Amino acid sequence: MIRPAFAAVICCTATVLAGTALPLAAHADPVRLGVPDREVVTPITGDPGLGDDVEATYVRLHYPSPYSTMAHPEACDWISYVRYRSKQGPGESADADAVLTVQPGTYSGAGNLDIQGPQVVRKAAEKGKHVEYISLQRRSTCAEDRTGWEAAQRANDYHLAADYYFHGAQIDGRTYQYQTPENLNYIGEYGLSLTLDDWRAVIEHLLPDPAQRTKSFCGGHSLGAFLTGPMMAWNFAGDASNMDYAGFNLCGGGIIPEDGFAMTDPAGFSGTGVVDQVLSAAGGVVKNAVNSLLQNGLGVAQLPVISASEVMNTYYLAAMAADQRPDDESDMRNLVPRDLKTEPWMRLFYGKDYLDLFTGANLPDDFRVTNTARLGMYFDQNSAEYVLQAGLGFYDCPVEGKTYPIPNGLASVPILGPTLFVIPLRVGYGQNYVPADHSRLCGWKNYDQVPPSSIDGPVLGHGPATDQDHEVTDIRQFAHAMNPGWQPVGYFEEYTPLRLVTDTVFALGVGRDGDLGKLTYRSGGILNFLLHGDRWQSTPAGKRNLTLLSGDSPVQNAGLAGLLPYNAKYIPGYRHYDVVTAAEKQNNGMPEPASSYIADFMIQGT
Repeated sequence: MIRPAFAAVICCTATVLAGTALPLAAHADPVRLGVPDREVVTPITGDPGLGDDVEATYVRLHYPSPYSTMAHPEACDWISYVRYRSKQGPGESADADAVLTVQPGTYSGAGNLDIQGPQVVRKAAEKGKHVEYISLQRRSTCAEDRTGWEAAQRANDYHLAADYYFHGAQIDGRTYQYQTPENLNYIGEYGLSLTLDDWRAVIEHLLPDPAQRTKSFCGGHSLGAFLTGPMMAWNFAGDASNMDYAGFNLCGGGIIPEDGFAMTDPAGFSGTGVVDQVLSAAGGVVKNAVNSLLQNGLGVAQLPVISASEVMNTYYLAAMAADQRPDDESDMRNLVPRDLKTEPWMRLFYGKDYLDLFTGANLPDDFRVTNTARLGMYFDQNSAEYVLQAGLGFYDCPVEGKTYPIPNGLASVPILGPTLFVIPLRVGYGQNYVPADHSRLCGWKNYDQVPPSSIDGPVLGHGPATDQDHEVTDIRQFAHAMNPGWQPVGYFEEYTPLRLVTDTVFALGVGRDGDLGKLTYRSGGILNFLLHGDRWQSTPAGKRNLTLLSGDSPVQNAGLAGLLPYNAKYIPGYRHYDVVTAAEKQNNGMPEPASSYIADFMIQGT
């Protein structure tokens, strides 16, 4: 059913708590921008990370997309988020000392921030300040089918989910349907403009008075970090003089990118006048052609070879198994089919050597491991490749090193080792392992059970495979956060709109016409530096910026191009996920640094 675009100037709001509608006073929206007309609030329980002092609620706002023209499920007329607040703090967000809204990364949902949210709230409360952490859930999650996960959680048996998602079993008369890109054409309309407008709608809902938005902070992890730049530079009202609806005032307290960074115009075309307009129009031709493809079968990564939803379902099943039966031997090899939807992905990310790309040997299915060790194989920095990495601990069995994609021990090569070959080590390669014995059951040591740090650590290649400086995330907490059954949001966004990614590329490069023309308040960049002496870094000007980078993540290499803020904070030993998943209790006895930085940044001056 197609809902009309929601652009009313005056609308009534209502709050629904536990299914009971409570009318609120009508209010007038001062500009012509849409606002949600209904709110549904559901308590979230069952998370040990909340402790006795933090409350989590799932909030849904009815706000049909002003950009949708295609038929779509009614669920897609809602946006949602998880709200974390101190139980001792005020009940209304507008009365909090500060409010942080956070965008998750590519293929990530609001559950991805489940570990960090309570830590930020708690650390601010310990200093006498009450802040709120808002984990945003992007609209495209409306297409996901949660039936099997919820049933498996109620029964405390992940096998029910495996039967539903991979073997055609029915639950309550419903059967899981694999969705093709053609089924999801409407998600091809979910681009940067909609994502930022949804973000704006949430901020307005939380802080309706523009004068309050000096305590509004905008953050993000991974892709979400890169979205903070366009958010700050966006002209929502279509009128550059209407500063209440400038992104940098909606996020008036500043931005907090995590393992990513904010840019508004890295090339610096904003300083070239008519050249900027010509390039934007020329790039717009390419952008429009791309958008046409995205609305006609290529809007999501649901391909015959490598299907995002089936890969994410595999990860979900591993997490649920590790959460429900952590020490049982994994039977995933019998539950998840090895077919083209998942097999190429597994070979690319988990092969032991280059031959495994062709043979499929030495993949997680080929080893006897516990459910916890299986999850570790998928996401630990000493097993997974590329950016799907966190410091979760290590195998509890003999291991041998991988030679794919980079052989272990490169740092020990004379001359080249300490200079050239150290670069792969800085981004997580050349320190990867698999169990040495396929027939021996292998368990998992949690992050606080690995060897202590020593002078001959893993980077030098002479000490243990890892140490406590490089293991920072509790795999038990990680498994629970990723388990999709116990809370109404997911750790993953199975159908991430590819248009969100392409729009961001066009908006930050060339192609800023049409709806992307709202990227108005740009600053800095290379050409602007050469022509006008503006900053080389294309970061949002005039607002506070706390950029947090994982010390062992590939993102840090953007500093080689001068793209990172001069005051970016590097967190040693962290990988890409760790910056939002690290345990509150760290091995060095210090408070978890990322959440500490964020809490301190938010309460300064309050």
